Amino acid sequence: MPSTVASLFAAAGLTHAGVMRWGTPPKLDQPGAYVVARTESPDDLVSAWHAELSSAALAELLDTRPELRLDGRRPSTADLGDRLQHFWLPDEPVLYIGLASTSVRTRVTAYYRTRLGARKPHAGGWFLKTLSDLDDLWVHVAPAADPAGAEDAMLRSFCSGVSDASGARLRDPDRPFPFANLEWPPGVRKRHGITGAKEPQPR
Repeated sequence: MPSTVASLFAAAGLTHAGVMRWGTPPKLDQPGAYVVARTESPDDLVSAWHAELSSAALAELLDTRPELRLDGRRPSTADLGDRLQHFWLPDEPVLYIGLASTSVRTRVTAYYRTRLGARKPHAGGWFLKTLSDLDDLWVHVAPAADPAGAEDAMLRSFCSGVSDASGARLRDPDRPFPFANLEWPPGVRKRHGITGAKEPQPR
């Protein structure tokens, strides 16, 4: 069964503490977890058969990262967009689950500020930045005494609830993470075939 924001927070024993439009800094200035979703209400489910991808964002990423490769080859914007579509879960409102070990406000603001192709300050979940409706998304937050444990419980609950129909269309059905979560648990990555999407590590 698809997951609502509320069901994921409940799976981790967390209490919803606010929601804001993408781009608005949260007020929560303590450790916790956050969820980026397509719904303002934590109880709503929605459906959208395709991800609304921005061709301009995809082109910007390719311009910024000339080393980006898809299955070892330089892709077109259409090729890159098609690959991202194969990780979209049409009946899931939740697009990303994250943690903040010190401050939810600081962590989410860093997510907002990180440009496509950059490594810092928060390059995780970069798939989200390719969406054309990014400004229409919502960020839900909750305090957590154990943010890592809460994130783990939420991702576990999400993956176990993905419908058979949605899971079957994934390129990597063994890792049915939210659209923009690329790794869970640590060291287990989505098999998306994209390399060089972030600036190289400094030598």
